[in-house]
Amino acid sequence: PLRANWVDKESPVAGKNLLDIGCGGGIFSESMAIRGAKVVGLDVAEGPLSVAKMHAAEVGLEINYVQCTAEELATNKTGCFDVVCCLEMLEHVPQPSRIVQACADLTSPGGTIYLSTINRNLKAFLFGIVGAEYILKMLPAGTHDYAKFIKPSELARWARDSNLFVESTIGMTYNPISKLYKLTDKDLSINYLMKLCKPVG
Repeated sequence: PLRANWVDKESPVAGKNLLDIGCGGGIFSESMAIRGAKVVGLDVAEGPLSVAKMHAAEVGLEINYVQCTAEELATNKTGCFDVVCCLEMLEHVPQPSRIVQACADLTSPGGTIYLSTINRNLKAFLFGIVGAEYILKMLPAGTHDYAKFIKPSELARWARDSNLFVESTIGMTYNPISKLYKLTDKDLSINYLMKLCKPVG
């Protein structure tokens, strides 16, 4: 909900063509469709997409789920989306800079891209892997590879290489006692989101 609310606040999605890259079981895609976006959910895994399609049908949401890579979709859907989101996926792929470029290719001029990932530092290792996977068991052990975590400076550089502008970066923190998440621009040490804009010309 934090990510969905932030995206909709920054770029009201009602009536817009929105692409959710790495949509998995469709939780974020459905959140955007409920807010009035025309959603395409993209993933390479057949299993999660089947779940996503089934649930969308059950709740009466029209979402176009597609099984392919972002790079493949970019070959025939260049500039087709007002908003492109790639959340919690970049730290799981071998060449995240290529995904950023695909996001740029898929976004229409003047459109917006939202990325979220995990910073690479000692705190992120302790909280994102040791804490989340082994102590609190919020995620299965082995979900993340620390070497694939991405510093905001690296993500910003890939964005610039793809001719995108970084408009804002915001962190997401979690309190294990209250079990509450919140967004803050004062702490990018673990999870963070980045808003990118594609120039009109």
